This record gives sequence, C-alpha cells and structure tokens, in this order.
Amino acid sequence: MSHDTLPVLVIGAGPTGLTLACDLARRGIRVRIVDAAPGPFAGSRGKGLSPRTLEVMDDLGVLDAVLAAGMDYPRLRLHWRRFVVGRWTMMARRAATPDVPH
Repeated sequence: MSHDTLPVLVIGAGPTGLTLACDLARRGIRVRIVDAAPGPFAGSRGKGLSPRTLEVMDDLGVLDAVLAAGMDYPRLRLHWRRFVVGRWTMMARRAATPDVPH
C-alpha cells in the first residue's frame, strides 16, 4: 500500500495540529483530525502572531483570511483602582521590508 492511500491522523485541533493538517492537505495527503473538545474553541488561542508565524500562514495561503478575521493588538492599559492611568504599546509597528515582510 502506498503512503498516499493512508490518511495521516492528527491528534489535536489546536494551532499546531490545524497548521500541520493544512500543510499536509495542500500536498495532497489525506488528513483526519481528532480532538478531545466537543467543538471548535470559541476564544482566541493567539493574542499576538510573530513574524515567523505570519510567514508560515502566508506560505499556507491562509494569511489574508487570518488577518481579515483578526484585529490589531490593543494598547496596554495601566489601571489604578477604577481608573486607567496609562496606555502604551509594547512595540512600535514597523513597515514591511523585503527582508522582513511581516
């Protein structure tokens, strides 16, 4: 039996398992995903995405959809009692370059 007739079993539908499943599927490899959760996770599993993660998503062809579904990271707020006494951004946004496109 050749390898392309057997599906690959991916255990876990978190970010890593789903990324692996996407990459295998685009290569024509059948995939079956199983997860202990009864349904999709309703919250966020990625509060921020690193440039390397964005590169992988771009390579998988899903970057535009991910960016469209997300939002810019919110500014951080410093609270004292009930009041917001400060706001700041962890890192300034930088323009894309050919060497660092994300």
